[in-house]
Amino acid sequence: MINALAAATVPLLFAGGLSAPAVPAITGALLPVPAGAVSVTAVDVSPLGVVAGTADDRPQRWGRLPGAGWLRQPLALPAGATTGTVAGVSDLGEAGGSATVDGVPRAVRWSVTGLSAGLVPGTRVDAVGPRGPLGVFTAGSEPFGESDLVARDGSRTPLRGTPELDAGYRRTVASIGGPQTAVVWVTDGIGKGTTARPVLLRDGATLRLPVFSSFLLSTACVTRVLPDGTVVYSGYSNDNGAISFVLAKHVGGVPGTDVVINRATPSGGQFAALTCDSTQSSRNALASDGGFTGQAAGQAAYWTPAGEGKSIPYAEGERASTGVAAASGGRVIVRAEREDGSLSYSLWHNGVRTALTAPAGWTIGHVVELTDAGLLVANVRNTAGVTRPAAWRVG
Repeated sequence: MINALAAATVPLLFAGGLSAPAVPAITGALLPVPAGAVSVTAVDVSPLGVVAGTADDRPQRWGRLPGAGWLRQPLALPAGATTGTVAGVSDLGEAGGSATVDGVPRAVRWSVTGLSAGLVPGTRVDAVGPRGPLGVFTAGSEPFGESDLVARDGSRTPLRGTPELDAGYRRTVASIGGPQTAVVWVTDGIGKGTTARPVLLRDGATLRLPVFSSFLLSTACVTRVLPDGTVVYSGYSNDNGAISFVLAKHVGGVPGTDVVINRATPSGGQFAALTCDSTQSSRNALASDGGFTGQAAGQAAYWTPAGEGKSIPYAEGERASTGVAAASGGRVIVRAEREDGSLSYSLWHNGVRTALTAPAGWTIGHVVELTDAGLLVANVRNTAGVTRPAAWRVG
């Protein structure tokens, strides 16, 4: 099936050129790290530019102060904890994650100041909402388990009790858009028959998005969910036995409406998709204004909030590209593969490509986020295998 669908991707979805104008490159700045740290990675960025991550199993937070540059703050560990990792950060800069306490993994919420950490019933935090709710993995031994949404005041919403949520033995929170708005992955099946399906939750009602991940086909991909319940997804869909690969935008919460952007079948159609990471997430591909990015026929593309598709032209020497992050106003971070096999990154905005370069001696490995304020954060690495977060001001 994969080969048949791939063969149907030759026609272009929309017009696009072979080259694009460029302006001088923007070089990133390394964020400060603890002395001797080897693995330092950022995982999330707040709208105000607070960066959260982990340095060799120690939770960290970064912020940029006028006249002082980037400053690092080690986050406090709970009493008795030996290590900690950060999973996300709220709009106010509160981090959520996990810590090892007396040899047992525990979910953690850090204060706004970062000077205290409170344990939350559960083993880990998988997602942090804009206004502070946590997606907490709560019960069951691997691979089984459940999750709750936990508010700042400690009140909990168990993620069960609807046909869509109860259709599997494992539920994990992918993203949170608001106090009662989230995307939850529900896993079912055994061995090579295992499937994972995304479920949209909004105010107690649920809706299964019509794509799935499986061993035999491929990984479905879902963006973060916006506060109004908007989410974009791509992946294989089974409509009464008819398999197709779909890129769609869901609007209106639950029940809402699915707006199919593109559908490819064995008999024809173009292949268009989001670009996923290992967690089935294309978290930053959907901008707050509803525009989003991905790829069509192996070339980076952007879809406006109204759904108009725009091909992002190749720069000289590129043979494939994809959009990996989007911000409001049609700004897109493009990851491209060059003819020699190397990767490059650039900002695309108003038809202009601006190259993004890592600090000397480093290469960009993973884009974390592009904020509406024009802050890009990515993790970079050097030839010794050391990783560090870096930041670019892209306007």
